[in-house]
Amino acid sequence: MLVFTVIFGGLARVRIPNSYPMKQLRLPIFTSKIKYYNLRIVPPELVYDQVTEFKKQFESLYGKQPLSGSKPHITLAAFKMNAKHQDLLIQGLGQLGQKERFTLHIDTFDVFEGSRTLFLNISKNEAIEGIHRDVQILRDNHLKGKLKAFFISDSPHMTISKTTGKKMLYESLQHFQKNGYSQQIEVNQLTLVSRSKYKTWDWAHHITLSEEEL
Repeated sequence: MLVFTVIFGGLARVRIPNSYPMKQLRLPIFTSKIKYYNLRIVPPELVYDQVTEFKKQFESLYGKQPLSGSKPHITLAAFKMNAKHQDLLIQGLGQLGQKERFTLHIDTFDVFEGSRTLFLNISKNEAIEGIHRDVQILRDNHLKGKLKAFFISDSPHMTISKTTGKKMLYESLQHFQKNGYSQQIEVNQLTLVSRSKYKTWDWAHHITLSEEEL
């Protein structure tokens, strides 16, 4: 590339043609921080330990399978959204703290054939349905346009494990149904957890429920 020098009154000035390549500035690229959120019930210690033992039994029989090592919980709702809206989600779900504590009944093992999942069944009650309604209102009034995905768990359950086929699914169901399982738990708080894609749940926020009728 040629650069022309023009003399004006003894002073040299450099003229750069328009075609001279200019160095481009590289601006930083800001990517959105998409996270997965899960609103759940974590069972009390006794039941937590018992369900953990069921998971270990499953692994001893069939080896490690998807979700066999997951922490015992009951999913109420799931959200996928940019983390910049997290405070809004926490604020909205905080209103659930006005709800009274309630009991849930865990009753027997069952399976979801479609997803090949062995689980403990949770009897759905008015308290669960009320939480679902309030979460849907939160979505409609405050989170529309902010959610990448949204899910309500219509069949409350605690997963033992997924299986790699129907044969393993129904064999494991038959094994665990031999002794059965039934427990009643008191729910005094809800837990919101989050994670990044392909990561483990690494953040938690607790919502304490009311001890008496408001």
